[in-house]
Amino acid sequence: MKPRLFLLACLSAVILNACSSQKAIGPATPQQVAEMLAEKQYLFFMQYVRPASGRQRMISGNYTLVVTKNKVEADLPYFGRAYNATMGVDGGMKFRSEDFSYEMVSGKNESRAITIRPKDVSDIQVVYLTVFPNGSADLRIQSNNRQAISYSGDIRALPQPK
Repeated sequence: MKPRLFLLACLSAVILNACSSQKAIGPATPQQVAEMLAEKQYLFFMQYVRPASGRQRMISGNYTLVVTKNKVEADLPYFGRAYNATMGVDGGMKFRSEDFSYEMVSGKNESRAITIRPKDVSDIQVVYLTVFPNGSADLRIQSNNRQAISYSGDIRALPQPK
């Protein structure tokens, strides 16, 4: 009877550990946000999506836009109208660019307006990112083949390699 009780306790501990939520990342300080933007080393973590025609939706999952000095990589959901159907595309706003222009200007209320224009991705015209001092951010992507779409979320530090 004791081995069964021990096995049940171990199994319960494993299940509880697997079901526990990840450690919450606290809000970034304005200084941390400024450093991430200046170094071009950050990720935009999406929480809400706002299609051009439709209502805002809360999305769960790990949808991001990763920005580094050498690349911009998006893995975001897409809801909206496509003007041209492309065969073999996975769906969503997914792209990777290693040849892009990056411009950052100061906006209202100490926000930063970032404009990214990929040169090696034919579908994406421009990516607009507005970042506020507390780390919250709005992202808008204009495409050649689909309606524009907006996202809300926050800016986070890139995970460090293990």
